[in-house]
Amino acid sequence: MKNEKNGPVIAFSSVVLAAFVAVALIHLGEAFTPVPTDLSWNPITLGIGLAMGDPWPVAASWLLGVEAVVVIAAFAWWSTRPVSRTAEASRRMSPGGKMRPAMLDARLTEAARLHPEAKGIGPGLTIGYAGETGTKAVIQGWRECSTHVWGTGRGKTTTQIVRHATEAPGPYMMTSNKVDGVAEVLAARSDTGTVWLFDPQRIWRDSHRPAMIFNPLTVVTDTVSAGEVASIFETSSAPNAGQGKGDAQFDSQGRDFLSWCLLAAAKNGQTMKEVLRWAASADFMEPAELLERAGHAGPASALKGMSAQPEDTRGSVAASAQRMASALVHDELVAWSTPTPGVPVFDPVSFVTSKDTLILLSQDAAGSGAAFVSTLVYAVFTVAQHTARRAGGRLQVPLVADLDEVGNVVKLKQLPEWYSFFGSMGIVVSAYFQTRGQGVAMLERTGWDTLWSAAAIKIYGGGSDDTQFLESLSKTIGQYDAKVRSSSTSRNGSSRSVQTQRRDIMSVSQLSELPANRAWVKTSNGGGTIVRTVPWFRDKTISARIGSTVERIKTGTRGHLS
Repeated sequence: MKNEKNGPVIAFSSVVLAAFVAVALIHLGEAFTPVPTDLSWNPITLGIGLAMGDPWPVAASWLLGVEAVVVIAAFAWWSTRPVSRTAEASRRMSPGGKMRPAMLDARLTEAARLHPEAKGIGPGLTIGYAGETGTKAVIQGWRECSTHVWGTGRGKTTTQIVRHATEAPGPYMMTSNKVDGVAEVLAARSDTGTVWLFDPQRIWRDSHRPAMIFNPLTVVTDTVSAGEVASIFETSSAPNAGQGKGDAQFDSQGRDFLSWCLLAAAKNGQTMKEVLRWAASADFMEPAELLERAGHAGPASALKGMSAQPEDTRGSVAASAQRMASALVHDELVAWSTPTPGVPVFDPVSFVTSKDTLILLSQDAAGSGAAFVSTLVYAVFTVAQHTARRAGGRLQVPLVADLDEVGNVVKLKQLPEWYSFFGSMGIVVSAYFQTRGQGVAMLERTGWDTLWSAAAIKIYGGGSDDTQFLESLSKTIGQYDAKVRSSSTSRNGSSRSVQTQRRDIMSVSQLSELPANRAWVKTSNGGGTIVRTVPWFRDKTISARIGSTVERIKTGTRGHLS
């Protein structure tokens, strides 16, 4: 494909330049083989004079011959040069400056308006750079949440997450199921505040001793929050998160049983161990009595009603609750929620107004810590909302959260709903999925569609072969008018015609084969483009800041922050 819009301009400019070069060469030839008349420097006057019989400098013929060869060679190269499809697509996507609101100047102005008390706040989170070799940063602002789809090995950690860790002006939270990016985030954030590392499955650390304590019961303050936490444990325990196919009646009652056990433990200074004991032994009465003493008559009555059901029904309800609370049977997980002398306790309230860092690691496997990680994320987001409301509706300094491996690690069905208003509160979330199918599996189709639609920034980093997803992207990107030239020859002579055809700016195959270090970005104002993503180690500023520290961490002990 050629640049149809700029082609005529480039051609005209080339002709003018060639004419002036020809005039200069004629005068140079006149210096070698003088003629008796003065030659004009005006191309038109010179041409008329030569046409009327002015003497011609012989040496100019050789010089103009060389110019002709150079021009022909340049034209041949220009006509056959390989033009990047992504560069061509970028120029067609957002005419009229639709991407300007996502560029540096606009983002700096926006940041100063949204967070006037945050001194030195940057423009936002860098996604990439516009144009094939562009240097204009495309930035996610401080009132925007983003949804990402990046195939395996496409560089989301090196180009997005590590960079965001260096750009977050306040608290920063990261989730993952592997060690990739942990050393870099540690290097970027260790000097800005306390780094909290939740790693019960020893993905990064070797030590069995917890590095921090977070008690999920601190989130449980009433019947609503008790139900939310129970739902998180239910979702995390489902075979395919978000698509559990249990019995509707028993699952509903089992979730209520777990909810009231959580509330009873929270209101009476108990631990998660008691929650497991009540669920495992089908003990409805002890938590009911505790709730009654704490003034929660409704949940207490509900538990007594469950206890009065037939034995088979009670057993089925308890079995559902036991499945939902399955993470609690793993002592190494519960240890991170149980107060331990000498181990610091993580406080979400302090975190959301600090410059601390929270790194959450969990693997999607039997007995995984996804329930604990998801509850921790829920706690941070819930506290952030309360803090923002008390501050007039918006956090004074944005909270930045990179939720990597959402489908495996962070199983929060509330995410699509939160996306609709988190940005306005200064809660800046980026959710990363490997595939659209992963998002559908966790959130179901409606939830995924809501999350994708609600995201102010949509990013596709390549590496997908999901035809349905890519077709939707292709339609979103749109079409352009392509001029198709044709010629025909007959006995009456030859004819040429130009027709206009509507073509996809980026086809499914082009999106599937998106080059490395390229990503498609769609902004809330309708602008879209292909950006050049830059790994942190190729960014001179970031590399100089954290490069040596990263090497020290990687070559040091695996027990860092132990």
